Amino acid sequence: MSKKKHSILIVDDERLNISILRSILSADYTVYAAGDGQDAIETANNFLPDVILLDIIMPGMDGYDVIKALKKSEKTKNIPVIFITGLDKAEAEEKGLTLGAADYIAKPFVSAIVKLRVHNQIKLIVQFRQQVLMTKISHDFLSDAYIDAVFTKTLRGVGMFMDVAQILLYKYDSDEDALICQSEWLKPELEKKSKIGTTLRLEGPIFSIVKNLLDGDRSNLRSETADPEDDKRHITKPIFVKGKLHALLDISKEDGVKEWSENERNLSVLIADIFAGVFERDAMERQFSIVEKTPDLIMSISETGVVEYTNPALETVTGYTKSELITNGLGILFQDERMEKLTEKYIPKAMQGESVQFEMDFVCKDGIKRILFVSIFQRDIKSLGMILRDMTRVRELEEENEKIFFDGLTGIYNRRYFDESVPRLIASLSRTNSPLTIMMIDIDFFKKFNDTYGHISGDKCLKMVAEVLNKAVPRADDFVARYGGEEFVVVLPNTNENGACIVADRIMSRIRESNIPHVSSDVAKYVTFSIGFTTAIALHTLTLENYVQKADEMLYQSKQSGRNKYSFQSLNMEAQDGQKK
Repeated sequence: MSKKKHSILIVDDERLNISILRSILSADYTVYAAGDGQDAIETANNFLPDVILLDIIMPGMDGYDVIKALKKSEKTKNIPVIFITGLDKAEAEEKGLTLGAADYIAKPFVSAIVKLRVHNQIKLIVQFRQQVLMTKISHDFLSDAYIDAVFTKTLRGVGMFMDVAQILLYKYDSDEDALICQSEWLKPELEKKSKIGTTLRLEGPIFSIVKNLLDGDRSNLRSETADPEDDKRHITKPIFVKGKLHALLDISKEDGVKEWSENERNLSVLIADIFAGVFERDAMERQFSIVEKTPDLIMSISETGVVEYTNPALETVTGYTKSELITNGLGILFQDERMEKLTEKYIPKAMQGESVQFEMDFVCKDGIKRILFVSIFQRDIKSLGMILRDMTRVRELEEENEKIFFDGLTGIYNRRYFDESVPRLIASLSRTNSPLTIMMIDIDFFKKFNDTYGHISGDKCLKMVAEVLNKAVPRADDFVARYGGEEFVVVLPNTNENGACIVADRIMSRIRESNIPHVSSDVAKYVTFSIGFTTAIALHTLTLENYVQKADEMLYQSKQSGRNKYSFQSLNMEAQDGQKK
């Protein structure tokens, strides 16, 4: 068995949306799906996914009702919820964030954006859980006087967090010249026999490894005769006390198919360092090592909002010094209304055991603007932990990624988005034998328009045309893109020829009603369209090029037969002309 993936729950009453999101995410995550609000709540409680993608508009119990129910449940209240919506962004975001949503994904879906937003939440979850784990380990070191009890609790916490097969802690016995298992965590499902008290003789590869360590040469921790497959299954970390090998921490998986992640290796290093601190009776100093080195600003505050501790990242993230924070309090970080919300809403909520997370714009002491993600959580009955992460670069990258899929002039999707999205649509729709319509639209005699009115007016015309098309194609799953020059494309999933003709008629009517003057046109005194489209049941044998070629042929036919009309043909039927408008 390989290490289990993080899990995602997709909640949407549209099967197409679930199919698209599943195709984007299933390679990297375990994906669950629910088609309505009640099913979503039951699935979330049964499987406890790491992240929930939740549609807002659903029959019966909508997304807002679902998130309210999730946040009320002790089991699901801390699961990050990302809303997926085609609603007005500002209004929907405000309401969703008020209810506890972590982020938003807009329809139609952009694969890169979906992956980035989900990855960001998973990364935050992993970091948050690791921080909670390290905080708990530190607490155990301080509160438990028995070293064996500390090791047992720590190995259990780390083993469950990393989802490994076993973790063994060996102590070096110089008299026996051997490693003796002092503490362990064994994955219960595997029903392994206890290794406590077993002796690992310093022979073969193990002898070479430990001998190097005992001799003080730490540059080569593995023997040339060691099995390379063991390196894939095991992380072995030596623990030193006063420069000498004192113990060995061994973490192993069930198989070596998947490489150890950097986070897992870093965590093993941290655990080994902390254990060294325990052996040296220096747990108080060791417990804050991870907190002191992290680039995130981490603080401990009292239930009344008094700062009790802050790590060195304070000055890097905010520009303020520890003395300035202690003197002025949290008011220099949370000003005016934010401070009022912090003291009256967020702190009381966190003290009740609820997780509080939000983003805020922040101006550093030197005037630099940053976007900070704030997480507040209860440490004990009288204090809270607060993490402030600089998300500025992440949000900049998200904006840059979004921009590459939009046309700079009209603001609608561009050719690149069209070329990348349609193949995924074909693959998704082919699973349910659903139809897909591709429509190509050309502005009639646009060169004459530019010659008559000038290129500035031509650009304004293109913007108006894009707006007309967007309003004529209102379904969330449909989209309009600028194909190039005066050509546009309309993509209509789950739309047969009859439905496509209705859309084409609507487009022709809307452009006529817009009455954009075009005195140089040979067919009318206003801007008109020639349209060609094709419809086919999406099959895995069909490609984007098949659809585009046929739609382009139909567009050419509309032009040749007089313009200001639409023509269509399925990929296996004879051509037909639509009524001239």
